[in-house]
Amino acid sequence: MKTNKSKSETLAIVATFLSIAAYVLYNWRGSTSEVRPNISSWLVWSFMTILNFTSYKKVTESWTKSLLPTVNSLMCIVTAILAFRTGSLRNLSTTEWCCLVLGVVAALWWWKSKSAVTAQILLQLALLIGGIPTIIKLWHAPTSEPWLSWFLWTLSFTCQYFAVKYTWKKQIEFLYPVCTTLFHGLIFVLTLRQYF
Repeated sequence: MKTNKSKSETLAIVATFLSIAAYVLYNWRGSTSEVRPNISSWLVWSFMTILNFTSYKKVTESWTKSLLPTVNSLMCIVTAILAFRTGSLRNLSTTEWCCLVLGVVAALWWWKSKSAVTAQILLQLALLIGGIPTIIKLWHAPTSEPWLSWFLWTLSFTCQYFAVKYTWKKQIEFLYPVCTTLFHGLIFVLTLRQYF
């Protein structure tokens, strides 16, 4: 019979592979010129995800629970690099500037106060705000994002939630998987509008 720790490890690994698959599909679609990623946005996301996985590692004190945000950060950086081939360098939107500022505030707050919890709260807020342009874009053009990638990311973060649930010590550990599951789930649902 599996222990809670081994269940958590298994779910963390499944979550990570689902996310990698989502990124591969997303980047493959980008390489076919169906989408033209904004290089500036992906550079902001790379910065945000680096801060996210480092503060989440500190909050959870667990490499198992930090596996998904760490790999997501690496995949985000890869996506930013790939965007230089097929994307375009555009000015940051107001929302992206907001995310960047919140990310910098989170980093400075964490450095000054040593509070990874506050950094996590600010980063989750920034990541949610950063999704607003995608939501608006999908509302007007449901086919502009690949539904399968967003479905896989939703499954991935749902697995992450249960990985945390089996071994959590502090309630703050749930903030990352809950926010990301809800956000990615909403984007997935919006991509399905193309079929209705």
